Parts: sequence; structure tokens; C-alpha cells
Amino acid sequence: MPFQLKFSIYDACKIAESRGGQCLSDNYINCNTPLRWKCVKGHKWTANFHSIKNGKTWCSICSDTRLNISIAKELAHSKNGECLSEEYINNRSPLLWRCGKGHEWTANLISIKHKKTWCPGCRRIKPLNLEIAKQIACDRNGKCLSTEYKNSNVLMQWQCNMGYKWNATLSSIKAGRWCLHCAGSIPHTLEIAKQIAHSRNGKCLSSEYKNLETDLIWSCAEGHEWYAPLSRIKNQGAWCPYCSKYKRENLCREIVSKYLGPPSKIRQPEFLKTPEHPSGLHLDIYYPEYGFAIEVQGDPNNFIKQQERDQLKKELCEENWIVLRYVWYYEDPYVIIPENLRELGLIE
Repeated sequence: MPFQLKFSIYDACKIAESRGGQCLSDNYINCNTPLRWKCVKGHKWTANFHSIKNGKTWCSICSDTRLNISIAKELAHSKNGECLSEEYINNRSPLLWRCGKGHEWTANLISIKHKKTWCPGCRRIKPLNLEIAKQIACDRNGKCLSTEYKNSNVLMQWQCNMGYKWNATLSSIKAGRWCLHCAGSIPHTLEIAKQIAHSRNGKCLSSEYKNLETDLIWSCAEGHEWYAPLSRIKNQGAWCPYCSKYKRENLCREIVSKYLGPPSKIRQPEFLKTPEHPSGLHLDIYYPEYGFAIEVQGDPNNFIKQQERDQLKKELCEENWIVLRYVWYYEDPYVIIPENLRELGLIE
């Protein structure tokens, strides 16, 4: 049974007052019910009590100090261009940009800073070649296996990070298409199960496949054997429950569930989808109703390539008012998880 604290409209007013503002609502139902707020500068907005109290957020117009016109101009300068706008409202408002070749366009700061887009004019006239094909594949954690490029409509060979190979034109890949196996457009078979297991240095020991939800027998590189449906292995990223990372993640999930109930089944929310990661970055344990998520972290020295993605994930969570907490490999989850929940006011 989740632990709960009782709050009232009085608590909301006190928090608003401590930040020099007001809570304009008269009634409080629960921590997830939207309330009206007003900051010291008169800006008004709607947010639930939980996001204000535990996320420590306030007026998005006043408090958005992470991004401003100075950062926009510095970012443009680093790309040999200019930000021509003189006023910054928020990270979603369009600004005027100019590239080194004189092309001008409008885009919000978040798309330039986090999604790493730049001049659309230069992108249109940039000639496609084998190097671009290989770079696009690399950005998607895959490979372009072709050794020659003729034009954007000639088939090339590609390989995804799961080891699947297929043929497609560079124009279709550049437009956002990728591995049909991973996207779920190819019927699932025992052969696909065996390929996924092989890509993880393991084996699928079953000799018959019925459907996505029927248990198969798997074996990891350490020789552990277990039962799991293909849907969990392929779509949820699950693997050996006996090996440390997966075992520790499941332990953390069990601990936090005793306090808050089971986490969301959504582990790749829309706000974590970017052009570089079209299927979305992954949250280990996610509670959207509390604006809260947990990441179970291993030794960062063993996951150098993962660190850049973790930083992007952290920034995107901050921008969408999701409080991200970490359980590191050297920490006791029985201690650190309750501490985090108390700090956020989710338990007593």
C-alpha cells in the first residue's frame, strides 16, 4: 500500500508565498490535481501541487535560466553563425538564425541545442555520399555495409545494432526509415529470437515459437537459463535476470513498488524521442503521475558510450519537469531509494 501524506490548500499557499507568489485556487483535492499559480511578476500558469513541491519548479517564464539569449548567441557563434534575435522568451519560442553562408531561418533554441539541428538550407544542398550514409547509420548505433554510393535511389546494405541486415535507399534512411525487424514490421519468428539472443552473446534454446507472449527458453553468456516471452526480450530490453545489471534493476523496481505501487509500463515516453533516437531513450523506473523516475546505474567506466545519452536524457527530463534520481552500483538500494522518496515528499 503506497505511503501518502495529506496536504491542503494551506500548504499550496505557503509554498507559493515562500516563492513570492500566490496560489490562486480555492480547493485542493490531491497532489496530482492542477492548481492555478501566480508568480511575483504576474505570470499565471497551471501545475499540480506535486510538481511545485517535489519537482521544486516554479514559473517557467521566470525560472528558465538554463537557456537564454546569451546561450543562443554563443551556440550560433560555435557553428560559425549568428542568432539575430534580441529577446528570449522560452525554449519553445522561435528565434531568428543565420548560418555562415548567409541563410536565415527560425527555430526554437531547444531544437538547436539538444536536437542539434542547424541550417535547413545547407542541409538541402549538401550532397549525399557514402560518408553521410555511414554517419547516419552510426548515429543510429548501426552500420552502412555498402562500399559504394551511386545516388540516393540506389539500394544500399544496412545493419542495425541488433545485427539485422537489409537493403534500402539512402533517401529512405535519411527520411527516418530504419530496421523493419526492430520496428515490428517483420513477423516474429524463432529465427528472430535466436538472432536477438546471439546479438547479446546468448542463445534461444527453444525449438518452437508460437507468439510474442509465449515463454521461450534463453541462455546468457554466463550459462544462466530462464523463461521469458519474446516481447519482454525484444520490446522491453529485458535479458538475464541473474546477471547483475538486470537483477539490480528488478530489485530496485521491487523496492520502490512497495512504497508507490508498480511503475508505469511506458519506459520510452514521447519527450525522450529525438532525431538521433527516434524510438526514444529509455527510463528504468518511471512514475509520470509523480513526475519522477529512477535510473539504475552501473560503473560509468564500463559504459563510456552511454554517458552522452544519459546526459541528454537528464536534460530532457529537466525540461519536462521529471525529477530524475540515480541508484549507483556502489549504493544500497534499500537505503538510497527511501531517502530519495522522503526528499521528494512522496513518503514520510
